[in-house]
Amino acid sequence: MTSIGCISLTSCRASLPLLERTSYSPARLADRLPALRTTSGADQLAVLSTCERTELYAMWNGAPDPDGLVRALAEDQALPAVEVAAAAGQFLGVDAVRHLFRVTTGLESFVIGEKDIVGQVRAAAELSRSTAVTGFELDRLLAAAVSTSRRAHRQTAFAEAGRSVGTAAVDAVTAMRGGTLAGCNLLVVGAGEMASAVVDKACRLGASVVVCNRTRRRAERFVSAGATLVDLVQLGRCLAAADVAIVGTSAPHPLVDRATVERARRGDHQLLLVDLCLPRNVDESVRGMPAVQLVDLVDLRATGTGEVGALADDAALAEQIVDDEVTRFGAWLAARPAADAVRRLRADSETVARQELDRLRHQLPEEVLDVVERGLARAVRRLTHGPTRELLNAAEAGDRLLVERLAGLFAPSDRSV
Repeated sequence: MTSIGCISLTSCRASLPLLERTSYSPARLADRLPALRTTSGADQLAVLSTCERTELYAMWNGAPDPDGLVRALAEDQALPAVEVAAAAGQFLGVDAVRHLFRVTTGLESFVIGEKDIVGQVRAAAELSRSTAVTGFELDRLLAAAVSTSRRAHRQTAFAEAGRSVGTAAVDAVTAMRGGTLAGCNLLVVGAGEMASAVVDKACRLGASVVVCNRTRRRAERFVSAGATLVDLVQLGRCLAAADVAIVGTSAPHPLVDRATVERARRGDHQLLLVDLCLPRNVDESVRGMPAVQLVDLVDLRATGTGEVGALADDAALAEQIVDDEVTRFGAWLAARPAADAVRRLRADSETVARQELDRLRHQLPEEVLDVVERGLARAVRRLTHGPTRELLNAAEAGDRLLVERLAGLFAPSDRSV
């Protein structure tokens, strides 16, 4: 019987350095997924790695083994298994399903209802499919998580508010600057989805925005929002002109170190650096430099968003939607083992009907055979409806003996249970 489990390392439980060391870039994850599945002993595997979390979701054809996931992650990232185990939350069965659905809906994010995570879950599912480490059940679970998120955002104000880590960063910066970005020279490093949220909101709040990115083509869309584009090689010069720099790239190493900031310093001019990356793109050695303030993901979480109270009703509705969809998925998964049993039940009943029709065929006029055949088919459907429903209920309750008995209800005498 299929079992489900996951391990979760988040910025709530794990230190930022540990989260940094367990994170994967998409390219590296594509290379490591087959080995991770083999080492973990799971039959199906998906890995979600974002700026807030590293999570492994798995399915086994038998008993779950979350410790195997811990060992696989620790070995792959060259970390002590005991260190990973101490920081990892473990979820099994329905709890694992509920956790994934809450994560995908944004209920586990420090920005309640944030929209970026659903795309990241979809990307994790696609990567598992492309590397052939998933299967029908896990694929269905991830698709159900995405569907749950869509339903929650459709029925609440989550989508209208456009919440994301990027918008939370802009809100935090605005608060630190006295409630306004008017006249602020704001530098955005990177051109991904996070940068899109930052640029859009900062421009609307009156900031003068410069986007610094390695590939100009990817950043062209920011011009219409009011931003200026520069090449990444000009990062030092842009830092020197900035009041605030928000960094959000997928680079696997720091782009801004102490030497870069020292060269960019202008006397006592204050520079606020916001690092939204994992691995971090701003070296920790920058923290504590004169006239420089560094805010990373841990700091951003500590500031709070002030939205939980205002969104209490929406969050409660989203939780109810999650509960509904968890129940729906649980019923589907429980019925999976019954699929073959249902097919046996119906095939046997149809065989009996065909045998009876064949026995009567030479006794009936040709013109009524078609009517009799259709009548027998209707009778078979009506007779098997009740046993099929009871068989599915038995499968959901885990009563395998009753499933087998019902599956053999119309079996030939040499095959009946």
